[in-house]
Order: sequence, then structure tokens, then C-alpha cells
Amino acid sequence: MKTAALMLGVAAGMVMATAGVVAMYPDVSRRMMRDSKRALRCGKRAVGKFGHMFS
Repeated sequence: MKTAALMLGVAAGMVMATAGVVAMYPDVSRRMMRDSKRALRCGKRAVGKFGHMFS
């Protein structure tokens, strides 16, 4: 039961912190989406290059 309460508190804290940052800086969410898409593309490319080294 203590673990569930701790996890719930951590999740609530993360939500509150994210809401606070987005309220102060509205463009942060757009930047995070853009940067995460870029990171996924770069990650896929790196995995592809790494896979070709062993084939």
C-alpha cells in the first residue's frame, strides 16, 4: 500500500511540474514534440547503421 501511495505521489508531482512549466513557457510542449521526433529519427538511423555492421 505504501508503494502505491508513493507511486501515485510521484506521478502527481510529475503532472504538476509539467503543468507548471507549460503554463510558464507555452512553447515548451511544441519544442519537446519536435525534438522527440528528431531524436527518434536519429535513433532509427543509428540502429540501422549499427545493424548493417553485423550483417
